[in-house]
Amino acid sequence: MGIELAHVQRIDRSDASAIIQTIKQDGCCIIKNFTDVETVNKVNAETRPYLEADKPWKGDLFPPETRRCTNLVGRSKTVRDTWIVDPLIRRITSTFIDKTTSNYYGETKHTYTSEAILSIAMTFDIGPGAKAQRLHRDDKNFHIDHQDQTETGYQVGSDVMMNFMVPGVKTTYENGATLAIPGSHLWDSDRVPKTGETTVAEMDVGDAWVMLGGLYHAGGANITSQDHRILNGFFFCRGYYRQEENPYLCNSAADVLSWSPEVQRIMGYELSSPNIGFVHFKTPIQHIRGDRIEEFGDFDASQEAK
Repeated sequence: MGIELAHVQRIDRSDASAIIQTIKQDGCCIIKNFTDVETVNKVNAETRPYLEADKPWKGDLFPPETRRCTNLVGRSKTVRDTWIVDPLIRRITSTFIDKTTSNYYGETKHTYTSEAILSIAMTFDIGPGAKAQRLHRDDKNFHIDHQDQTETGYQVGSDVMMNFMVPGVKTTYENGATLAIPGSHLWDSDRVPKTGETTVAEMDVGDAWVMLGGLYHAGGANITSQDHRILNGFFFCRGYYRQEENPYLCNSAADVLSWSPEVQRIMGYELSSPNIGFVHFKTPIQHIRGDRIEEFGDFDASQEAK
């Protein structure tokens, strides 16, 4: 008897509760109607010059047929002002990636929440002939030791990162749609993923793929003769972790100051509560603005004595 493969569930963006429940159960899902064709076309136009200027990768991380647009938030105004600040993304990342803890200062209990920030954002253009990636977990960069949850069920808080992928074109098995193993976010670190356990996450333009960092997946092989598979990826991590892509050296101070406060927060220019990331006892954005701070005090009001 063969393995019964789990299907990737497809849920409309209007049902956020069902999306969150499915992520808990499967570690992933496709969000239908996440965005619209017009917005996707704008992003395609904004990223195209950078994709065309990119060079083949020499190594194992990307097939040589792949082209990339790094610093996507800095380079695409549409991504910056529309997708990464989408309230649905914030609701999902706050559920799975935000971290809240409590401790005592003396006999007073204080509670802090570190909000998710963007670890990396990049557009991938996978050209004809590109081979499939090996199955992997994206949270390998954060050295996570996964515990078995197949019997207990998923424990919210056990993942430290998650990603969203918005296709620039229809993705199919033939042009290399993502291969995934729904439910593999529950596996421990010793279980070996098998290609025969994967299912294909094909998407229409307007969809979005969301998955936890502990889900086994891989980019599929592009077996077409001329089609390109374009994906815009946003990878979020806990606010006190080191980001995969360094936004502080990618973007000028003038550019950062032109962003909305929410984009600045998502990109790491505010502090991770209570104290991570200050510059001379200022928040990064205060430092960039050149704010004069007359009196220094606790960054997080919840730390103050009551």
